[in-house]
Amino acid sequence: MKLVAERIIVFLLLSVTAYSQFTKTSTERADDIAAIRQAISEVERSFVSRETSAIEKTYIDGYVGIKGKIVYNARDQLLAMIRWDAAAIKAGKRLDFETLSYESDIPFVTVYDDAAIVTSLKKNLWRYKDDKCLSKYQSTELWIKVGLDWKVAVGHMTAIPCDPLPWLPPHPAVVEARTVTRPSKYLSPTVETELRELISKLNEGGILRDSGSDMFTTDFTSTGSNNDVTSDRTSLLAALRTPTGRGGERYKDDEAFLSYGNSAAYFFRVRSIARAGESKPEPPVTFSVYFVKQLGSWKIAASHASSLQD
Repeated sequence: MKLVAERIIVFLLLSVTAYSQFTKTSTERADDIAAIRQAISEVERSFVSRETSAIEKTYIDGYVGIKGKIVYNARDQLLAMIRWDAAAIKAGKRLDFETLSYESDIPFVTVYDDAAIVTSLKKNLWRYKDDKCLSKYQSTELWIKVGLDWKVAVGHMTAIPCDPLPWLPPHPAVVEARTVTRPSKYLSPTVETELRELISKLNEGGILRDSGSDMFTTDFTSTGSNNDVTSDRTSLLAALRTPTGRGGERYKDDEAFLSYGNSAAYFFRVRSIARAGESKPEPPVTFSVYFVKQLGSWKIAASHASSLQD
């Protein structure tokens, strides 16, 4: 009888712990979602006004931006461009390139304690000289809570260009800012080892069946290179199984693991080798995978894939 009572007490304690982690809740979570959406709106207004304060506040130092290629100093490039434009406007010059409007459909935000996954469709109406274009981007972002503020750590966007797409030269400020293609911040050998072990377990389960469900959050989202947002894990599992090195028709490179406390990101590219009779291989596909810790275990919360012709 005593043993039964002790087991009941342990069960209740575990239940309370789990409850406190996953139901921290409605009001607090709603407040976090509202704060993230407010920060997104402020950043979008900054793109139009060419004012930097919202971007400086919201993007972490070392923000990773992905539009096909992985850029580890995307914040620096973004601020350089906006400061260059702001100085030109202050000098009374008319910009060749101008952001006319920038807005998102209502972002879908999933909060995991001090991390959040944000998916949205961004809409950028811009002008280059006399040509206008409405570009759209399907986006997946990893946000982290730093003190009382929510900040974006990673943004992965797949472009839906306007048709016809006007010719647009690289922005001079971005050309001057050297692109960093290797990470130097938020590196953790311990977290990398833990995440590699998780990926190995997934690969052991194979990709032809619904394996590793306990290694994903219940609200996992996957954004494919064709801009579809689903809960399907098949393409991600196939990509994770791709070997590193040129041993077969497909191989994986440009791997990087970044750690943000109770959240993490894994980046890699899947490349193909041209098959017989083909002049060039398929475009490489860049993947970002986002992890969060739940009850001490890493789980995959989201992934995003985008292709880019080299």
